[in-house]
Amino acid sequence: MARTDDPDHRYLQARNRLRDASIPDRDKEASLEFLDALNPDTSTINFYSDDGVRETKSYGTLAAYAQALKRVAELAEQPLCEFENARAVNALFDDLGSGEHPDVKEGGYGKSTMAQWESAVSKFFEHHDSLGVDHEAIVIDRQEKSTVDERDMYTPDQVQQLREAVTNTRDRCILELLLNTGQRIRAVQTLRVKDVNTDAGVYYLNTADGGLKGADKNGKKRPLLGAKRAVYDWLKDHPTGEPDDYLITCLPTAARGTPGDKLSQSNIRDRLRGIADDAGVDKPPNPHNFRHYFVTACKRDYEMDESTIKHLIGHGQGSRIMETTYQHLSDNDHVEAAEVAAGLREPDAGSPLTPKICPTCSESLAPEAKACPGCGTVFAPDAQATQAQIEEDVKADYRETDPSDEETMERLETLDELLDDPEVKEALFERVD
Repeated sequence: MARTDDPDHRYLQARNRLRDASIPDRDKEASLEFLDALNPDTSTINFYSDDGVRETKSYGTLAAYAQALKRVAELAEQPLCEFENARAVNALFDDLGSGEHPDVKEGGYGKSTMAQWESAVSKFFEHHDSLGVDHEAIVIDRQEKSTVDERDMYTPDQVQQLREAVTNTRDRCILELLLNTGQRIRAVQTLRVKDVNTDAGVYYLNTADGGLKGADKNGKKRPLLGAKRAVYDWLKDHPTGEPDDYLITCLPTAARGTPGDKLSQSNIRDRLRGIADDAGVDKPPNPHNFRHYFVTACKRDYEMDESTIKHLIGHGQGSRIMETTYQHLSDNDHVEAAEVAAGLREPDAGSPLTPKICPTCSESLAPEAKACPGCGTVFAPDAQATQAQIEEDVKADYRETDPSDEETMERLETLDELLDDPEVKEALFERVD
C-alpha cells in the first residue's frame, strides 16, 4: 500500500523526527504537546482558539507543523520557549528569509517555506500563551496565490489526443476521473470500489483516508459525468472487485503490486506522463492541470455559477480561488467578447468535456453535444444539473398528484417514460439553454 501518500503516516514520521531531533528538551516537549493538542484523535489535551472553541488540524497540517518546529528550533540561537516577545521571533525570521542567518544559504529561504514556518510558530505560541509571546504580532509573509498560466492549459483537441493514447481501462478510468470531476489526485487515489455508483452516475469522497484538504466539507457526493463509462469498464476489469478495496490499483496482469491496494501518487503521475508522451501532447500532464481544465470548462464554456464550481471541486463558499487562481477566465472573457462584437471571431459553441465518440454506445457526437443523443449519457456539468432539475420536478408532480386521479397519473407515467428517451433529454437540455 502507498503508505508514503497517507497523511497520518507522514505525520507519524514527522513527529518521530521531531522527537529524536537535537533541540532543547523544553522545546521538544512543548512542540509535542502542541501537536497532541491539535490532533483530532487525542482528547487528553486540547487546543482552544481565542474565542474558546476547540480547534483541530488535519494530519497533513500537523506533519507540516512538526517539520517546521523542528527546523526552526534547530536554527534558532536560543530555545523557542525562551523568546521574550514577537519582535525577537520576527527578527529570527527576517534573518532566515534574507540569508543573514549564518547557517542559511545566500538569498535565504523562499516565501513559501517562510510562510509555513511562521504559521507553525505563531500557532505554537498561541497554544503556549503562558510563554508571553503575542502570536498575533508574528508576521506571516504569505506568498501571493499563483494563477493558472493559460498557455499550459489543454485544448479540446489535445484532450482527445490523450484519450486516444490510453491503452487500458484502468488508465482510462484515471484520466476520465481527473478530467470530469476536477478533484485533486488524493481524492481520486483514495476512492474505493464501494465509493462509485455507475448506475446512479455518482461517486462519494472517501473521508476515511484523510488528506482531502476540506473537499468533503461540502458533502461527499459528486457526479461522475463523462467518467461514468470509464469507471464502469474498469470495474469489470478490476483485479478484485471487493467493495473495500481501492478503485485505482494495479492492473490484473501486473507483475508487481498487491491487487486492491491503492496505486501510489508517483505511479499515477508516471502513467499520466506516459499517456502524454504517447499522445505527443507537450504540456504538463500533472493531475492539477486536469483540475484547471475542468474548472475552466465549467466557468467559461458552461457558465456555471461560482458556488456550484466550488462545490464540485471542494472549495468552501468563502474561498477566493476564482478571483485568484482562475483570473485568466475573466480576462479572456473580456477579450473574446470584444472580438465577437467586432466580428473578428465566432462564438465558441463547443463542449470541451464531450468526447468525439460516446464511450457508452459509440455514437458520434457533435462538438457542442452536452449529452449523447443515442444513449443519454451526460457529459456537461450544466446538463447534469438540468437533468436533476427535470427529474426533481417530475417527482414533485408525483407528490402533488392524487393517486386516485387515474388520468393524470397515466400522463405522468408517460412523461416519466419520455424522460428516459435520449432524444427527449437532448431537446430539453437545448430548451433550458
